[in-house]
Amino acid sequence: MRAKHQEATAVALSTLVDLCRARAAAEPDRRSFVFLADGVAESDSLTLAELDRKARAIAVVLRAAAAPGARALLSYPPGLDFHAAFFGCLYAGVIPVPVAALDGTRGNLKWTRVDSIAANSRSTLLLSTADGLARVHPLLKQTEVLAGLTVIATDEVDAGAAEEWTPPEITADTVAYLQYSSGSTGEPKGVVLTHANVLHNLSLIHDNLRRPADEDMPRPTAVTWLPLNYNLGLISGVLEPLFGRHDVRVMPAPVFVQRPFTWLRAISDLGRADSVAPNFGYEFCARRVTDAQRRTLDLGGWEMALVGGEPVRAGTLDRFCAAFAPVGFRRESLFPAYGLAESTLMVSGGPIGRGPVVLQVDRAGLAAGRVRPADPEGGGRPLVSCGQIHPALTVLAVHPSTGKPCGAEEIGEIVVSGPSVGAGYWNAPAATADAFAARLPDHPDRQFLRTGDLGVIRDGQLFVTGRAKELLIIAGANHYPHDIEATVQASHPAAGELRCCALSVDDGERERLVVLAEAAVPAQEAVLREVQRSIRRAVNAEHGLQVHEVILVRPGSLPFTTSGKIQRRQCQERYAAGEIPGRL
Repeated sequence: MRAKHQEATAVALSTLVDLCRARAAAEPDRRSFVFLADGVAESDSLTLAELDRKARAIAVVLRAAAAPGARALLSYPPGLDFHAAFFGCLYAGVIPVPVAALDGTRGNLKWTRVDSIAANSRSTLLLSTADGLARVHPLLKQTEVLAGLTVIATDEVDAGAAEEWTPPEITADTVAYLQYSSGSTGEPKGVVLTHANVLHNLSLIHDNLRRPADEDMPRPTAVTWLPLNYNLGLISGVLEPLFGRHDVRVMPAPVFVQRPFTWLRAISDLGRADSVAPNFGYEFCARRVTDAQRRTLDLGGWEMALVGGEPVRAGTLDRFCAAFAPVGFRRESLFPAYGLAESTLMVSGGPIGRGPVVLQVDRAGLAAGRVRPADPEGGGRPLVSCGQIHPALTVLAVHPSTGKPCGAEEIGEIVVSGPSVGAGYWNAPAATADAFAARLPDHPDRQFLRTGDLGVIRDGQLFVTGRAKELLIIAGANHYPHDIEATVQASHPAAGELRCCALSVDDGERERLVVLAEAAVPAQEAVLREVQRSIRRAVNAEHGLQVHEVILVRPGSLPFTTSGKIQRRQCQERYAAGEIPGRL
């Protein structure tokens, strides 16, 4: 049977190189990867044989340029060149470090971010396409770290070099790649993922997505617009299709953002399809796809619509279903899931075909750290389950201070243990010990990953209630407060060297960005409005975010530690209580 054959094959694989080589040998002419540059027409494709051949050729060039274990930044514009370069690194024993595609505008947050990742990972190589490198090459010399990299245009590598390739000396425990969480510039953290980690999570994902039709037919073609340097994009657009023996159509993220209808049209055109997006992608379609566009779709063949990468909103799911049920979309296709880079990707999800489980919970109880059913007449907050916990992982909700398990209604920190959990953070032993080596009183012989997220486990389902970490997830992208705060301080002379605080506020429908900023200005309405406008414009230009509210306060009003650091938790509590001293 097909599913049993896939399980047996997966067990025999030790590395991602084994995976790619095995798939290429079994189905060399299969066009597994298709690129839709405009979201509609096919503009490029890769068969498995072509992927393997290009990867071998790139590996030969990389070996001549760097030793095994060296790190290589992968900065690619949308397309399939990333796929060949990623496997080219693996085939050479070089560690790929996916980063955003650089552009010709020096000094923006993207460049700062890539520069900091290059320094943290101590990368020696920068891989991209010839066109991509031509646009940024003059600017690379402006930063010491990037100027020192060896630059290679992988699309110009002679495919004939593939004949010189020999397998790398790697094992299941060899580092496969570094996955940097998006958003941080000052303190980037690269999750170290081994081949064993990734293969285990791919197997877990494949199992969680199991459906009765697997016995009789292959999985449907997937559609993705997620950037490939993002962990959900890398898995859904590169690795999982290879593991699961199905095809994928890749489109650029900007195409989706400009024309969200193209994503749904690609799914409709396929007939049978799977796809993955963060919550904001579904919200975007529900609000932006017109009635005329909607009437041209047939979404009856959309089998699995995974929702992950940020908090899942019950209201968004309801709006999406209401908008697209008339053209065949089934609520049962929705597949809320939870995951994070520190555990490769997926922690929980499914089962497929049942649709989301939603609890109406008491709002006051949530504020007190408990999940209790809401009064039917009083109204509550809908809480969406992020799916079942696979038996291959141990997932618990524990008291952060003691590590003891929480009760059935108690909200605790989510901790994870199992083979999918990464080896730690690159070049960060203290952060690794803090996050990856937690010991629980009831499980003294094993280590747990502290996710920093809060939730409860009920009837085998994981409900995520909030984030204890400072990471802000807004509109599907991760942002760190100090990035936004730096932008605020540079936005207007009045904010200059004063303190500010960026908060993510959950209004029950979505995460909204609120900025509290000290300002050295007179309390005159026209002046205050100008400062607020400057902050909004700067944050939007630099981070692509809309600021829901800007609150200006007198200098010295925001709480800070003795070392001068802003106390964000206190700021959050003051905002929630409506008690912000020194307000202008």
